[in-house]
Amino acid sequence: MKRSILKTFLVTVPVFAFAARPIFADETNTVAEPSVTVTPMAQYVTVRGDAAKFREDWGIKDGWTGGIEDATYSQKLGKDWQLNLEGRAIFDNEDYRLRLEIVNPNVGFVRVGFTEFRTYYDDNGGFFRSFTPSSFQLGRDLFVRNGDVFFETGLTLPNLPRLTLGYERQYRDGEKSTLEWGAVTQGATTRNIFPSFKQPTETTDIIKLGVEHDIASVHVADQFRFEHFHQDTTRMDTSVNLNTSSSKTVAVHEDYRHDAFFNTFRMDQHVNNKVFWSMGYLFTTLNGGGNLALDTMPFSSPFDRDWRAQAIAVDLDSHVVNLNTMFGPFAGLSLYAGLQAERTTGNGFTDALLTEIAGSGATNSPAVLIRSSTDKDSLEENFGLRYTKIPFTTLYAEGKWTEQQIDLGERETGGPATAFTRLTDTDIFRQDYTVGFNTAPIPRVTLAGRYRHSIYQNDYEHEVDTGVSALGYPAFITGQDFIEDEIMTKLTLRPCRYFNVAFKYQKLATDIKTATESVPFLAPGRGLKSGNFDANIYSVSATLTPITRLYLTGMFSLQDTRAIAFANGNPAVIPYHGNVYTVMGTAGYALDNKTDMNVEYTYSRTDNTAVNASAGLPLGLSDQRTGLLVGLTRRVSSNVMARVRYGFYDYNDRSGGGIDNYTAHLASASCTVRF
Repeated sequence: MKRSILKTFLVTVPVFAFAARPIFADETNTVAEPSVTVTPMAQYVTVRGDAAKFREDWGIKDGWTGGIEDATYSQKLGKDWQLNLEGRAIFDNEDYRLRLEIVNPNVGFVRVGFTEFRTYYDDNGGFFRSFTPSSFQLGRDLFVRNGDVFFETGLTLPNLPRLTLGYERQYRDGEKSTLEWGAVTQGATTRNIFPSFKQPTETTDIIKLGVEHDIASVHVADQFRFEHFHQDTTRMDTSVNLNTSSSKTVAVHEDYRHDAFFNTFRMDQHVNNKVFWSMGYLFTTLNGGGNLALDTMPFSSPFDRDWRAQAIAVDLDSHVVNLNTMFGPFAGLSLYAGLQAERTTGNGFTDALLTEIAGSGATNSPAVLIRSSTDKDSLEENFGLRYTKIPFTTLYAEGKWTEQQIDLGERETGGPATAFTRLTDTDIFRQDYTVGFNTAPIPRVTLAGRYRHSIYQNDYEHEVDTGVSALGYPAFITGQDFIEDEIMTKLTLRPCRYFNVAFKYQKLATDIKTATESVPFLAPGRGLKSGNFDANIYSVSATLTPITRLYLTGMFSLQDTRAIAFANGNPAVIPYHGNVYTVMGTAGYALDNKTDMNVEYTYSRTDNTAVNASAGLPLGLSDQRTGLLVGLTRRVSSNVMARVRYGFYDYNDRSGGGIDNYTAHLASASCTVRF
């Protein structure tokens, strides 16, 4: 199907573009000469080491690739019509882009387009040095095709409503790795390091209709969108027993589709140069359904259960209304405020069947029926101000408040376990405060700073909680608080016209507290300290242009992060502390009037491995990644420009035993011809 789409666009669209030329010719039946550029290219990449990891990191396919790197066609059609065509086709990499536009600002437009590209994934799993072998590979070439096809037309007649109508299809399919690795057992030790993958197939068909118009000074717009989404995904998880040289695979197949309608109505007006207001209304309705199958292969103990969710249904309706206004500046003071209200209701239904081994054969347990319902009411307010009366200085402050009430109901009947019923009322209160400034107290110096404080409070009241979930997760949790603080400051210096440098510092801190039945928020210390995250981020960037033929830019960043999860003394969960160093730089130099050289350099290093092999997997990374790209461009004539490039890429992962290491070299040549 996708090959037919590609052939249709690569052949039909250019033919249509050329056929349209005489249709839009002016009264003298003449068409202006077109402007055409074509850039063919060829590229070769050699990789020593993990080629799949290289493809995942840089999005570049190894081996030979080639085609048309870029092509454009532009032409005036008659007096006011313009034809634009652009494309790209790298055949060995399935990297395609084609876009056609015919437009007249006083009449309307037609646009069609097609895009397809690959996203690559590594097929290695985890690494555990004590096992033999210590790592595993799937041996699969993992990548996902991402594509988009669209058609859009519109009328833009003067003094009349602007109308747009469009259709779009988005798709993705292929195979990608997951981080939900399978278990590997050797001796009495089990670690989850066997690589897993899934095969996603997704399509989204979208129909869009829009209208915009100005009534006096009021701008009115309405946007309608219909979306049909279909997902068919299979996930494969394999467990291996090295003691018995046996393996078991669990295949999880999910099929889901929904139809969704979205309609957005918006109005706004500049009453005068000091007063502005806007309002909007969003209505959403969604109806979806699907099924799920979990199969174990082979079907035998201890992998002795299969699940079938024969029917899954979900319905959702949502109404969102917002109102915003801005006043000022009055004596250097500007004020703005906003209000948004939301009402969302949803219902879900699942009919599942469990097959398990009992005695000498497999039996089916009674069907499990699960029903759920959700009601959500939300109100969000924000208020802010900006003051500019202080010379060369701007002060600003903003506050956001959100109140939400969510009622969740769940009920399960049938099946081998005791039925349960759960009714939970959730109250959420979020506060977010920001103050900051920008100032230039003296020439060539700029200073900026910001402080943000956020409090997210979640309180849960379990009115009914019976059956297997009683006193279990998450019913025993009665509340959770997230307290976040952020400080940012930036200093920019421009000591001379050819040099500027900026220093930036950012501090992030998050504390998480959890209340339970035994440790409520009312107790001293307000609940149980369940998590903490801190980060210090330092960066410096600079630009230097000492002569007109040379420019240099660079950036250095250091992220010092720490995370703690309080897991009740579980030795498998240990504190995290590590650093990430990043260096980026570019340089350009004009060798002569026809020849330019440019260099791009990236380097990153992480140092955050947590040594925890005795109780769990060694987590984190201790690695180095380097990328260097050098290009040389030569203007052969006024219509011909040639370019050659060389790239060097290196990755060294000490914490992973070297299974992901690679060294790669890239060589490419291209030539742009203008007609």
